[in-house]
Amino acid sequence: MRLFYAILLVAGLLIPTLPASAHHSTNDIYDTSQTVEVTGVVKEWRLVNPHPFLVVEVTTPEGEKQDWDLSFGGSAVGPLARQGYTKETFTAGEVIVARGAPAKATDAHGLLIRGGLTREDGTPVP
Repeated sequence: MRLFYAILLVAGLLIPTLPASAHHSTNDIYDTSQTVEVTGVVKEWRLVNPHPFLVVEVTTPEGEKQDWDLSFGGSAVGPLARQGYTKETFTAGEVIVARGAPAKATDAHGLLIRGGLTREDGTPVP
């Protein structure tokens, strides 16, 4: 009987963590086997919980304008702040270059930042 309660206790402690780990996984969203680079104009930057977000407007070689969502993975404000990001890190209208894993969905324009962000002049961000 004690073994039953011990198993029940362990299961009760572990099961609630499964949805959280699945929620924060980017494995099914981004193709981490590839790295692409995009250059875009900052449209919106919000350093907010639970997930800060950065939207840039990218112009394709054909002249089409696309909004790209740049993701910092599961990072919340705290980890990004410790890296030096602030609410003023990006301003609307500035040009940035981002490198990372592209979205797997062919109709999505997203990038998981891996390899960093730089300003148009090559200055690293943050």
